[in-house]
Amino acid sequence: MISTTSNDVIVLDVEKYPQVGEWGILIGTYLGLEAYHLADEYFKTIPQHITYLRYDSKSGIMGDRYWSEIRFQKSTYGVNEEGTTNKEKETIPDTIYSDYVIPYMKDVITLAIQEEFEHRHNVLLTKFSTLEEATWVDQICEATAYIADNSFETKLIHSLAEVRDLTTLEFATKIVDKQTEFKTQLYDLAVAEQKMIHIVTGCTTVRDLNVVLEDYFSIAMSNAQCLEYGRCTTNEETGNIERKETFDYSGGYKF
Repeated sequence: MISTTSNDVIVLDVEKYPQVGEWGILIGTYLGLEAYHLADEYFKTIPQHITYLRYDSKSGIMGDRYWSEIRFQKSTYGVNEEGTTNKEKETIPDTIYSDYVIPYMKDVITLAIQEEFEHRHNVLLTKFSTLEEATWVDQICEATAYIADNSFETKLIHSLAEVRDLTTLEFATKIVDKQTEFKTQLYDLAVAEQKMIHIVTGCTTVRDLNVVLEDYFSIAMSNAQCLEYGRCTTNEETGNIERKETFDYSGGYKF
């Protein structure tokens, strides 16, 4: 079955499941994520560990079309019977933003945040080898028990200590310290993720979300909003809109 624009829209990191890119019709990309029209039958094949967003066709199209848009009027072009191109102003209803754009942007930005922190969590886990990770709970249990009572008979950590030319107590202390360090970093990640998600969920307008994109994702807001928010000025000599402070478009994530 070929995907069409009447199909539901999926948003995901397509690198995690490239088949979606082969099956679907791309409609947009944002924050390392891609949006596709995808036939219903393909949704059923996506593995459970793949995180994605799903929208009906209209919600996905409207969310993508008016992503970051703050204007309530847009120019439309048409050709009349004489073949002349006409330019008209089309009003964008408030409901387009409240019903489609804002929920879509909030969902996608939140997913991008979750994907980033999943990556950071995976990086944190790479500090442990596969076998070390598999035996870590045992090491912690033995280390904690041995520090509390050095008559405790260990089955693993005394051998690991010998390999490292350490006493069992020295090695047990290192294990506990490493666990404390790991937990601290893990908790910091969890708190940082929830802080960012809270910022996004607290947004009530597209303007709010554009500020989040600029301040935390290095994606510049439009010149119109930049002027409105006092982050830009108009050069009186050239008429050019200029940033008050140099904007780093390659700044990446700032959280």
